[in-house]
Amino acid sequence: MMRRLLVLLGALVLLGSLVPLAATTPMAAVAQESTPPAQPEPSDAAQAAVPASTDVHIVLPFGPDGLHAGLTAAETVSGVCSFSSLMSPGRPDAWDCLDEANQIYDPCFENPYAPPDAPGALACFTSPFSSDVVLLEVTAPLARDKAPGSASDVHPWDVPWALELANGDRCTVLADIGVVLAGESVYFACADGGTILGEVDRTRPLWTVHYLADGAGETRLIAVSAAWA
Repeated sequence: MMRRLLVLLGALVLLGSLVPLAATTPMAAVAQESTPPAQPEPSDAAQAAVPASTDVHIVLPFGPDGLHAGLTAAETVSGVCSFSSLMSPGRPDAWDCLDEANQIYDPCFENPYAPPDAPGALACFTSPFSSDVVLLEVTAPLARDKAPGSASDVHPWDVPWALELANGDRCTVLADIGVVLAGESVYFACADGGTILGEVDRTRPLWTVHYLADGAGETRLIAVSAAWA
């Protein structure tokens, strides 16, 4: 009887030595020891899509030698400038002008190097995204007390003249603010058919807007890549 017991114990020991290590290792331990798959890093393009801060531009079309070389005078007209610019109300040197054919130009910027009593030609833009300007030669002195009142209490960035959004859309301020959506005035119209509700949020280095895409039923918060005044 004792001999049979010793033989049985020896067989069990031998069998234990033949069992693979993985079979005796708990599955939890195996999972912990395995290396998790590497997560893909964000692409450089995705990281660069949204800037760290909004790039702000103050338009200065004239230099000491006249119109800057990067701009092209597409046309020269004559007219008068009697009103504050509606497109860039925070700029005291920006005007709403009328040529002799009753064509409105806004904004038109004075030449800061010209004498105040002889301003010569103003540079009028349809958009800051174009290098073409119209030179408007004034036929009457500029009304330094602009009607309908001074814009000196308006900050140039309260309602910027134009915005370039992180989604690629480009928006310019409307001359006539007549639409209110969700209690917010619509100040901008965008090239892709979208609009912007309310003012630009400038509380952080990277400005944001509530953007309503064409045909959309709700706004999205979009970063402002660049702004012009």
